[in-house]
Amino acid sequence: MDEKKKDQEPALKQDAKEKTDAAGGSGNKGLFLGVIAGIVILNTVIAFFLVQMTRPKNTDELEAKLKADSAKVAAESATEMGATTAEAPIEAVVNIAGTDGERFLKASIAFEFNEVQYPLLAEELEKRTPKFKDILIDYLSKLTLLEVTAPDAKEKIRKDLLRIVNNSLPPKLGEVKEVYITQYIIQ
Repeated sequence: MDEKKKDQEPALKQDAKEKTDAAGGSGNKGLFLGVIAGIVILNTVIAFFLVQMTRPKNTDELEAKLKADSAKVAAESATEMGATTAEAPIEAVVNIAGTDGERFLKASIAFEFNEVQYPLLAEELEKRTPKFKDILIDYLSKLTLLEVTAPDAKEKIRKDLLRIVNNSLPPKLGEVKEVYITQYIIQ
């Protein structure tokens, strides 16, 4: 029996050595996974620093650039002339409020709009001319002599009429870009 044990001992030692080698193999797998994880972390750190380096250092610089771009667009928009209703201006003659019918104001207005953006607006403005004439007469007849002769009177009238006209238009048809006073006579 001792001989059987002696014969089994080298076989047991061989099995133990194979198991140890297999365990060492899993140690290699751990090393492999560790290297992969290290590479991923290193790539993440490099990407973070690259993003930080390419980003503007100062948000003020970014804001200044955006403002300059928007100012340029606004300037181009302000100098660009759209379609107008100048061929058929809306005219009104009204008594100036508080003058007992002794003084009157004759005014004509035309609208500017973007016909590319709002192709149906020209037809709608023409169709609504009587309504706009009524709005003009109603608005102007409420103004006093002081209000119509003030240095900024025409600018105030333009802004108020623009707001009133755009509020009377359906939003889906568009909006008037500007109101122009083509005639302004105080008698």
